Amino acid sequence: MSFVEKLQVIEYFKNGMKNKDLSEKYKVHHSAISKIIHIKDKILQHKETMEKYGANKNVLRYSSVHDSLFEKCTFLWFCQKRALGEHVTGPVLQAKTKQFHASLNLDSNFSASNG
Repeated sequence: MSFVEKLQVIEYFKNGMKNKDLSEKYKVHHSAISKIIHIKDKILQHKETMEKYGANKNVLRYSSVHDSLFEKCTFLWFCQKRALGEHVTGPVLQAKTKQFHASLNLDSNFSASNG
């Protein structure tokens, strides 16, 4: 599910829609809806951060991977650049992620992809 869809699920749930109905509406297993509701605070916090720094929530997706230090560093750097009005290209982002990855001494098999 996209990040926007997860936000919609949270809103529908707040307005009283049941898990079963949400799972049918979005054509996902009810456990996926339950997980979204369970981590709704993290999703909403991520939304606030994206709005604060002008990130496009229609493009970005949220997943639990964003909780890693590596992902947090990369996202914070990206948000800081956007707040300064700088355009971040794919190659620049890839280079920065490689730099963060190396500085955190993570697995050497890392490859920054285009997708």
